[in-house]
Amino acid sequence: MIPLRIKHHIPGRIRFKLNRATELEDTGEWIKKSLMVIQGVSAVRVNETAHSIVIDYDDNLLEPHTIEARLTQIDLSEAELEESEHQFTRGDIAMNVIGTLSAALLPNKWGALTTATLITPTLAEGISELKQKRVSVEVLDAIAVGLSAYRGDYRTAMMTQTLISLGEFMEQETCRKSDKLLADLMIPQESIVWQIMPDGTRLQVSSTELAVNDIIELVPGDPVPIDGVVIDGAALINQSALTGESVPIRRELDAVVYSGSSVHEGTIKVRVDKVGSEATTAKIAQLIYDSLSEKSEIQQVTQDMANRRVKITLGIGAAVFALTQDINRVASVFLVDYSCALKLSTPVTFKSIMYRAAQQGILLKGGSAIEKLAEVDVCVFDKTGTLTHGDMEVTDVVPFNCQGEHCARDLLAIAASVEEHSNHPLSQAVVNAAKHHKLPHIDHGEVEYVIAHGLKSTVNDHCLVMGSRHFLESHESVDFSAYEEQIRQYEAKGRHLIFISHQGELMGMIGLRDHLREDVYQTLEDLKQLGISQLMMISGDSVYKANMLGEDLKLDRVFAEATPETKSTIIESLQQQGHKVMFVGDGVNDAPALTKANVGVAMCKGTELARQAADVVLLQDRLYGVAETYQLSQIAMKMINSNIKVAEYVNSGIMLAAALGWLNPTMSALLHNGTTLGILARSVAIKNGPRIG
Repeated sequence: MIPLRIKHHIPGRIRFKLNRATELEDTGEWIKKSLMVIQGVSAVRVNETAHSIVIDYDDNLLEPHTIEARLTQIDLSEAELEESEHQFTRGDIAMNVIGTLSAALLPNKWGALTTATLITPTLAEGISELKQKRVSVEVLDAIAVGLSAYRGDYRTAMMTQTLISLGEFMEQETCRKSDKLLADLMIPQESIVWQIMPDGTRLQVSSTELAVNDIIELVPGDPVPIDGVVIDGAALINQSALTGESVPIRRELDAVVYSGSSVHEGTIKVRVDKVGSEATTAKIAQLIYDSLSEKSEIQQVTQDMANRRVKITLGIGAAVFALTQDINRVASVFLVDYSCALKLSTPVTFKSIMYRAAQQGILLKGGSAIEKLAEVDVCVFDKTGTLTHGDMEVTDVVPFNCQGEHCARDLLAIAASVEEHSNHPLSQAVVNAAKHHKLPHIDHGEVEYVIAHGLKSTVNDHCLVMGSRHFLESHESVDFSAYEEQIRQYEAKGRHLIFISHQGELMGMIGLRDHLREDVYQTLEDLKQLGISQLMMISGDSVYKANMLGEDLKLDRVFAEATPETKSTIIESLQQQGHKVMFVGDGVNDAPALTKANVGVAMCKGTELARQAADVVLLQDRLYGVAETYQLSQIAMKMINSNIKVAEYVNSGIMLAAALGWLNPTMSALLHNGTTLGILARSVAIKNGPRIG
């Protein structure tokens, strides 16, 4: 428990003062991440030295006492320590400008006094780095400023100090703004859930309408939109977005479930305990902050490159001094380093492209996802809900061994009464058809959801099973032989068939039709032009039906009659052939393939499990977002590689000029910082690029 008090408060911003005895060293970033996952918090600034925390928040969503309670609950003993750098402010810049004027206008001894006072933090940071046996840019800055002060050139020392602090401030401000742009987009998705009313009836409502003590029912694939307690049933809950643990956790009577998790298997009824900002919300915010802290391969490469360049600068400075004995030249050389541009431009580029992608309805989960995207050469699509619309429509209701005009209506009514317990697009299509024809609800027993296969229930105490032919034939031993000809007729029409059996006998089938997305042809054509060498499709349909669609779309390869397990195996097989694979899917059964692929892309209307497993989530229901995503990754990597070359060439030119004595320390610092800010400006500018497509 953190002892604290409110120091200052205005609506939308609150400053807390912590007890001086509280140990905050290197905990600032961890505290920031802990608070940013609260829905409504937009910015957090932690001043470890001053023992203060400033929080910007949406006063329509949060109350000050809520923030205070959350902050008090933070356990610093669990903090992940991360070394933090000094956060420069406008006040730092103003003080250094005043110091520069003092050094230029006041007598020498007064100039020395102000200079010594203001450059002390820079010198101390450089000495601290050396004590830890690290040769960094802080060491270069300390040597350059210290040499000017040692020579009595206080004006140059203060001008250099001012330029260093101004450069640091603008670099940090650029990073803060890119974080803020992303924070504005980190709004948790609302979902539709079944609410159990006091009279026992079930009603579909938005998760934003839920209140404390409401009862909701959750089935496989459903996100958990609140914090609550299980009051009936048992389920496997996927908590990977909250805990990072990939194995689902069993939750049964009296167990707590948290917002941000999702139901992997089973059905539960949950009593709502916390909603809105009080729940474990803002999972997208947590996801982005986690992904931003995870360095991509190229970030690590540029970090290592920057560290090596510091040693090169020191070596050149030593060589210049050995040849010229000119301390002024040495100071000029030491003020040129490659590390700022190399280290900062890569994450800023990633953040800018993530922001641009979000504006186009695409959530990219960090720099690693962007980097892997640019390397993709094979794109594999799931069919239903991805290449085709998920909102299928019922076209045929075919009863077997039943005569009369009411047989088809009765079959549809029974199917819809059971299917309403599932959120699968096929189930919703059957329910919608029954509603359209105003069919009655048929009483039935408890519904068991068999992932990727179908549903089981009871009618009149006899087993009722519905789902794919594979499920009924292989798992339930239902005989299809008497109806092969009728089934082939409907398959030839391209129908998706749901089969219904009662007491182990086939009683009928429901035919559904899906239709291709309007932008599917353009998406596939543009992916080819952008550099994807092969386009493939995985479908649970029959070979005949899948190949018919594959020929229409001119796909390079089609995998039919696929199960969730085989989807993952197919992806793995392609990777073993040396391909970098992007998989695009939307369902619970796509999660293994999304995880296995080099890059997983989840469709907008995909289940929560698919969205959590994916590296990219399309926030708008457009397939063309896949082509946009791929092109944005190429833009990002092109910018990063360009920035590396610019930083190398320009800084090398400045260093050469400094070594030859053509630049004094002030001009050297000005040109170097100007180059760094120019490169960062290029990285920030791509966030406002034109919409692709």
